[in-house]
Amino acid sequence: MTKLLESLNLDPIDRESIAEKVVNKILSLVQSGNLKPGDKLPSEKELMTVFSVSRPTLREALRALSILGITATKKGGGTYISELKAADLLRPLEFFVSIEDQSIRDIFECRRILECEMVAKAAACVTDQQLIEFDQLISVQKEAVKDPVAFRISDQKFHELLATISGNVVLARLADGMYNIAMDARRKATEMEGVLPQSIADHIAIVNALKKKDSTLASEAMREHLNNIENSTLLAISNE
Repeated sequence: MTKLLESLNLDPIDRESIAEKVVNKILSLVQSGNLKPGDKLPSEKELMTVFSVSRPTLREALRALSILGITATKKGGGTYISELKAADLLRPLEFFVSIEDQSIRDIFECRRILECEMVAKAAACVTDQQLIEFDQLISVQKEAVKDPVAFRISDQKFHELLATISGNVVLARLADGMYNIAMDARRKATEMEGVLPQSIADHIAIVNALKKKDSTLASEAMREHLNNIENSTLLAISNE
């Protein structure tokens, strides 16, 4: 063995653990539709028999599935397949996102990639009724300009409506998950003077682009909006 290899102190590469194999098997059953949201998993004893694993190994696998948001334990006992909401499935990502400048920039870069495309798609298919809903949300936001909590609720509905209109379920779920992660860092920014009026103005610009059915203009308006909220979020963090 060379001195270089000795200095690196490398450990042997482990094969996939038995617990990981159990996790992957259950994930494949969910992906194939054999296990659906709301389905109750068999008892620990039954799963131990089916997978030929020990109780500690099975519990390690079930714990991993719970952390991933794939399963949930209900009152009264039993482990069930969760509803698989985007926000829950993306929760593990929050472990890797600390409230630091670079992490925030990374989050908003992801949001720009997702939401600029999403709003462009929405501009091509938005209906008159949906435009009315946007106008109603903006009216609510104007009334909530002094109430950050109420504004944040309305703001999320605004972005959720955009996601729904885009028609791309995967894109919508990813965007929703990234929105929720970003909001953890953004709460303090919404309490800063001038931030909410700016967001309302941005939303109006987005809706005006939607009314024109102009995908390019809508994408540009969303990019400007995300740039603005990124800057205010970074400022709020720097003032802590």
